[in-house]
Amino acid sequence: MKRITTIIVILFAVIVFPIKIGLYYNPPKIIDEKNGIFPELLNYIFEKENIKPDYIFDTFPDLIKKLESGEIDALACVGYSKERAEKFEFNKEFILSDWAVVYINHKSNIVNIFDLENKRIGVLKDDIYYTDEYKGIKKILENFDIKVRFYEFNSYEDIFKALSKNKIDAAVVNRTFGLANSDEYNLIPTDIVFSPLKIYIAFNKNYPEKNKIIKILDENIRLLKHDYNSIYYEILNKYLYVQKENIIPKWVKLFVFISFFLIITLIINHYVLVKLVEKRTKQLRKLNMELRKKNEELESFNEEITSQNEELETLYIHNEKLQNSLKILIKTISNIEKEKYLSEDLYLIELFDAVTFILEGIEYAELIKYENSKKIFLKRFGKKALRENLKDRHIILSMDNTIKYSAFFKFAESLNNLEITNETLESFKTLAYAFLKIKEEAKLEEKFREDIIKSLISFLEQHDEYTKNHSKMVAECSRKIAQKLNLSEELQRKIFWSALLHDIGKILIPNNILNKNGGLTEEEYNQIKMHPVYAYNALINSEGLKEIAIGVRHHHERWDGKGYPDGLKGKEIPLISQIIGVADAWDAMTSSRAYRKAMDKEKSIEEIEKNSGKQFSPEIVEVFLAIIRDENN
Repeated sequence: MKRITTIIVILFAVIVFPIKIGLYYNPPKIIDEKNGIFPELLNYIFEKENIKPDYIFDTFPDLIKKLESGEIDALACVGYSKERAEKFEFNKEFILSDWAVVYINHKSNIVNIFDLENKRIGVLKDDIYYTDEYKGIKKILENFDIKVRFYEFNSYEDIFKALSKNKIDAAVVNRTFGLANSDEYNLIPTDIVFSPLKIYIAFNKNYPEKNKIIKILDENIRLLKHDYNSIYYEILNKYLYVQKENIIPKWVKLFVFISFFLIITLIINHYVLVKLVEKRTKQLRKLNMELRKKNEELESFNEEITSQNEELETLYIHNEKLQNSLKILIKTISNIEKEKYLSEDLYLIELFDAVTFILEGIEYAELIKYENSKKIFLKRFGKKALRENLKDRHIILSMDNTIKYSAFFKFAESLNNLEITNETLESFKTLAYAFLKIKEEAKLEEKFREDIIKSLISFLEQHDEYTKNHSKMVAECSRKIAQKLNLSEELQRKIFWSALLHDIGKILIPNNILNKNGGLTEEEYNQIKMHPVYAYNALINSEGLKEIAIGVRHHHERWDGKGYPDGLKGKEIPLISQIIGVADAWDAMTSSRAYRKAMDKEKSIEEIEKNSGKQFSPEIVEVFLAIIRDENN
């Protein structure tokens, strides 16, 4: 008997071998050595297989370093990536699937990925959702040219603490941690989700018992997964699938209460009527039959409502998935009116990038422009697929007979959510056509506006001989200043047209005053000073000319506040008006009038310099004089 006992002890000693496993605080996956999805599952398997684990608790970044150096043999709860697979060995059966979610606090207005521009983002140091060269948040934001500041932390808990104290603007954590801990920190998830992956146990490649442990773990996990009554599913249900209390909607409670009240009332009435009016028994029986019929109709109606609720729930889930896919597209088009000066190529590339980011399963995609039979590749996504039997979609966008765009997408054969994919691609086509249509209408609107302005200038030239070339000279000079200031093309156009129209109010000034050779009376001068106001009143009611109207109104304001019509001072004067004021004065001094000769260039320059900071903006004067020097050279 003693010999048998000795043999059993020896056998157990042979089976038992040590393993150092790293754990880091990541609830609900890991809470401590005994609690959490991974510790409870591993403890169950190790106890069953007579394996004695030595748990090492530390931060995730430090544990990664210890796994690389061999201080620990394995690390629980590690997302798989090709880069990590080169350093570590992974077991074959994944334990969980997970993905990254961006969380915000209630003070934030972040809605989608584009709102992260210039924000402070908290990330876990060495986290796969942060550093992965393909799907990490760092790489994704680089692809969209979105500039952010990353703040690295040693745990997800530290990230949530920082976000709750407003030390960062957004947090990148895994889905399970967010679900389990967001309420505690009063944080909310956004619709920004990315990088779905599988979670394993990573091993040091030099750990001698590596293959034995991996085989034991994979066999046990595989068996537990196939048994829906196993401890594996008990643990998942315990931490991930907490049943929420079914809340009966208020309208149902109200409906039941009213129905119950009506039924009780009818029964009481029926009882009273039976007792008090026995002679009308037949009528009461008929009434009861009608009531019974109504009750049956109500029950039928309730069943119909229940059925419709189930259908609505299904539709809601579908719509929620579709909305998540379309939100970025909606953001891309929401400012389409503001982007009408953006080129067709740049906008379609932006839209193409949004679609390739949203849709899963795209193996290859390309955006091509055909112009006068010339093929131009605008953007490619992924590597050109060599495999056959891939699903593909081809979208053609035609502008006119000379320009055409082609968007081509190839999807993996196992593509899920085909309906959402098709609807998203249809949205891409619709939004692209909408933008092209708006571009076309914007060009027509711009041409129409230019024609109106040219007609007004022509009319003014017929009214006032002096204005004939003056408006054009002031407009050209103003455009040079705007270009030197590196202003946007849109603002340069507005400055040019404002300068052309700056004297349009003189149409309402009598000819005998405008072309008077001698000096003006005070009354005549006051009438002349009204021409910016007349121009403003004429232009302000046109939606497309409002900014031009404001620029024209204030082109006679002075930097020292002594100008007209409103006495604006310094930076109160619109930039358009500051530029026109210098250009107008320059042309007036260097042009001949009926009552005086043109001032020579050098004296005009001295006059401009002398009035810098008095009549004119110092900044605009400096730029203008640089232009004059460049032209002289």
